[in-house]
Amino acid sequence: MERILKSGELAIILPVINCLDYTRGMIESIKTKHPYKLILINNGSDDYTYEYFEELAQVKDIIAIHFRENLGCSASWNYGIRKAIKKYDSKYFFIPNNDILLHPNTIDILIKTLGSPRSILTSATDVSGKVTHAQRVLKMKPPAKSRLTEAPEFSCFMMTKEAIDKIGYFDERFYPAYFEDNDYHYRIKQAGYKATKNSRALYFHYGSRTIKDNALIKTKANIGYAANAEYYDQKWGGAPSKEKYHTPFNK
Repeated sequence: MERILKSGELAIILPVINCLDYTRGMIESIKTKHPYKLILINNGSDDYTYEYFEELAQVKDIIAIHFRENLGCSASWNYGIRKAIKKYDSKYFFIPNNDILLHPNTIDILIKTLGSPRSILTSATDVSGKVTHAQRVLKMKPPAKSRLTEAPEFSCFMMTKEAIDKIGYFDERFYPAYFEDNDYHYRIKQAGYKATKNSRALYFHYGSRTIKDNALIKTKANIGYAANAEYYDQKWGGAPSKEKYHTPFNK
């Protein structure tokens, strides 16, 4: 019989910048038989995200955190994880983008996947290329059997406290975004652990709405992409899949 997690063991961490309609849809798609704590991180949104988060926090057991500026992807994930560990002693961290919709079984499938030996991070599978409308993911029939591939999608992933203990936190020098996911996956592999993607855990990704809907954020992201690509190359001796170093900066 499958164990139901205790209250606080599962934390859902959701950093956002604007895109309120997508954020609302994502939160409403959260379904799981396990109790969970929701940690919302507002990275300087200038729409009505602040008001929406505060409204949720008044009626539900939710932590709403507001920053004036964008912490960046890595720092937001790290902040949420640290907050969950300190306040709830959480053991599982589910970290989705705000521009996705979840299949009702996805979270529970990911928790089961992390019960596999040496699997400390796993992700769902994006089906946006298979359906014409986002809402269809809610009623899709997942494959009968799980197929695990070592190709995690960091738009919708879950990790364990063991990942933090063994691998550490995300590298916040990757700012505001890009390559922090490649970096963490490579570190996991170098440590002898697994980061997988489960074919039965489904989600629909609208695709980079934060960037597409804001020209200034897009410009900063493009600048960050080039800088982060250079930093990754320096850190690991090559681009993703072409790394030469077994330790950062070959030390």
